[in-house]
Amino acid sequence: MIIDCAVHPVLPNEEFNREVGGPWNLLALPSLYGDRYAAPFDQLAVDEAEAASPAAIADRLLNGAGADYAVLAPTARGYWPNPQQAAAVSSAANRMTAKLLDTPEADGRFLGSIRLSMNDTDTALREIDRWADDDRFVQLVVPARALATYGEQRFFPIWRAAVERGLVVFVHDDLGMLVEPPPTQVGFPSFFSEVHALRPLSGITHLTSFIVAGVFERLPELRVVFGDVSVHAARSLAIRTDKDWQSDRLEVPWVSGAPTSYLQRHVRFITQPEDTVSPHSARAAGSVGGDNSSLVMYGSRHPYWDGVGTDEVFPDWSAQDRDRVLAGNAAEFYPRLAARIAAAPSA
Repeated sequence: MIIDCAVHPVLPNEEFNREVGGPWNLLALPSLYGDRYAAPFDQLAVDEAEAASPAAIADRLLNGAGADYAVLAPTARGYWPNPQQAAAVSSAANRMTAKLLDTPEADGRFLGSIRLSMNDTDTALREIDRWADDDRFVQLVVPARALATYGEQRFFPIWRAAVERGLVVFVHDDLGMLVEPPPTQVGFPSFFSEVHALRPLSGITHLTSFIVAGVFERLPELRVVFGDVSVHAARSLAIRTDKDWQSDRLEVPWVSGAPTSYLQRHVRFITQPEDTVSPHSARAAGSVGGDNSSLVMYGSRHPYWDGVGTDEVFPDWSAQDRDRVLAGNAAEFYPRLAARIAAAPSA
């Protein structure tokens, strides 16, 4: 079995803007890839029409790559500062995702994501209620480039709703934004190459916040997927947090275990191109915070240029460990997906 946990269809500008509705569709949508740091090459691995077509996505991923399920998280251009506009954009993205799930090409194997605007918690909760009764939606998607860390109390009702509804939280780095904070603590880099290399930082910051603020302690069943952070990059900072926790735990007494101890129960990472070149990649077992083979889930990240094919997933690992990454971990981590698999005739 293959479960592709990171498919990012492109929502065509004209259709997306029309779906957003007035008055917000009178404003030009930001570039899909960000305006400040444009790559010196085409960031899509296929043409834009194919990146938006459910038939083309199904043909490439379900038929060509042999995926049994594909979890769709359309790119919706990150953080929008106006709360009303942000709500309109997330609702439009969710309606378009529902249309993708309804297409004949989906054949019941496309699964959806509920996109949330994080400006207003009540609005986000209403959006969850609007879509969560449809069991084809298996996760919430929130932007990695936010204006606050996700451990803050203002976001807690959203994470609680995710647990109550059996939904995973997917932190996704949309490059296109109306408000683009500095990508680093020391301001703005000069080149796309720098920005792309530093993409994991925002996700790692949120991971640290979830742990240290005690969100995982308060919500033992909360499950979070980081779509643009390699397990290696995240683990290195988590180990550092372990060391600091030994002396700093007086400040955060609710963190009852070492920070890395939360990874195995609460966190998964999507496969990244650097997985196969990291010196730790071959070490599937015995790693601090849990085995690599239990923390990573396959995601092609189609249709972007830095995607990952199934043949690139830890090729030196045993067949058993690769199977866990390609399907087993996702089948265990996503409650709604587990229920769907269990109910399938072939199960």
